[in-house]
Amino acid sequence: MALSLEDVQHPVVRLDPSSRRQPAVHIPAQVLGVGAALADWVAIALSACLAGLAYRGLTAVPAVGGRDVYLATGAVFASLYVLRMHGRGHYAVERLTIRPVPVSEMVSAWIMVIGICAGLAFILKIGEDVSRGFFLIFAGSGLAVVVGLRVGAQWLCRRAAGSRMIADRPVLLLGERAEVGSHGLHRRLRESGYRVIDALPCEFRSKAEVSACAAEAIRRSRSEPVEEILICVNWSRVDDLENLLQCLRVLPLPALVLADHKVRNLLAKPVTRVGSVLALEVQRSPLSLGEQAAKRTLDVLLAAVALVLLSPLLVLVAAAVRLESPGPALFRQTRIGFSGRRFQIYKFRSMRVQDDGPVIRQATRDDRRVTRIGRLLRRTSIDELPQLLNVLRGDMSLVGPRPHALAHDDQYTRVIAPYAYRHHVKPGITGLAQVNKCRGETETVDKMARRVSYDIQYINRWSIWLDLRIILLTAVQVFKHDAY
Repeated sequence: MALSLEDVQHPVVRLDPSSRRQPAVHIPAQVLGVGAALADWVAIALSACLAGLAYRGLTAVPAVGGRDVYLATGAVFASLYVLRMHGRGHYAVERLTIRPVPVSEMVSAWIMVIGICAGLAFILKIGEDVSRGFFLIFAGSGLAVVVGLRVGAQWLCRRAAGSRMIADRPVLLLGERAEVGSHGLHRRLRESGYRVIDALPCEFRSKAEVSACAAEAIRRSRSEPVEEILICVNWSRVDDLENLLQCLRVLPLPALVLADHKVRNLLAKPVTRVGSVLALEVQRSPLSLGEQAAKRTLDVLLAAVALVLLSPLLVLVAAAVRLESPGPALFRQTRIGFSGRRFQIYKFRSMRVQDDGPVIRQATRDDRRVTRIGRLLRRTSIDELPQLLNVLRGDMSLVGPRPHALAHDDQYTRVIAPYAYRHHVKPGITGLAQVNKCRGETETVDKMARRVSYDIQYINRWSIWLDLRIILLTAVQVFKHDAY
């Protein structure tokens, strides 16, 4: 007996009726990327002209070069910047709607173009035609313009995607019910410029079922304005996938196999090579050698300057601690640092006890162990200042995950799976978790898990600009006196 289609497939996944309607205003997805690139080019060129006019208006020195020089400089700069951003895929629809381009990426591209232009000016001996004052004004104002323009463009594109104005690629989605019924997948396709005409869930228990699913897909592709077929099945079903593709070859339509929900997480990782073999970088070194050098330079410079400027305060605090209660001015405790290495952390002693063993009780509000001077030191975070010595020694960084006592490390490593990931970078005096109000006592595992999630975000998103931002936010929070 022939197997009917109704016997081998589930009903069609019902879509939002608006997915079948064309938006009132139809914007081709490709136009967004071209428009964003053109807007960047024009904005940079105009910024150069305005910077030249501003320089001529602000200085009494006769201007070097003229309007043509300003426009030519802007055109070269704009072309190089747009090419760089295009090469990095930053004009793709999803970078305008789903995954915004980080400011650090734009700053990096801008600095690279500055270097290229400076090198060209030196090699071609045209530096005397471009005023240094004009170039400095343009370098600063132009960057502000492209960052502001990208933020505005992303906001507009997200609004357009949300109102279904970006919907110029009607597609048929077919595959396993769990995959084609994923709301997250439908949202990402819609925001990337695809309009799902139908979502066809299929079962793949036999070759006959695969053929029936393909037959229904062919029928709907011929009756609906479908321009592309998207297939979403478990990648372990290689034979079923090959049979399905064989059946769909009768259609003159492109067919793409989407990654299933398990593989999508892997494919989001950067593609690299191991010799001549393609590979996915599922775990990278947290910082490259250049990034490590930049972070270390910032640490040493700021820590050295801070120690010199704060030396009178440090001496007064040390004397006050010694006078109030017996014991050393500095408290030392073993902590876990980069790659699991142990080190001795320095703090001004704020308690009458100096615990450093297998059992350590966290400080609580109105803790009787805290001295009077210690309460002031903890409230103002002055007790943390000796850790500047740890930074100079290389045990710590100014910014990074806060190091915890060994007893707490052992406890949380057992109950929070990604806890050990914090040791991929040096611990810090302050961190992303601390400026997001995750400081003080962690009386529940959930509180520590939230702190760990911020630490992992910091490691994955690190940039020198993020470090500077956290340092500034920490300085602001010190005046709120919210520690104990």
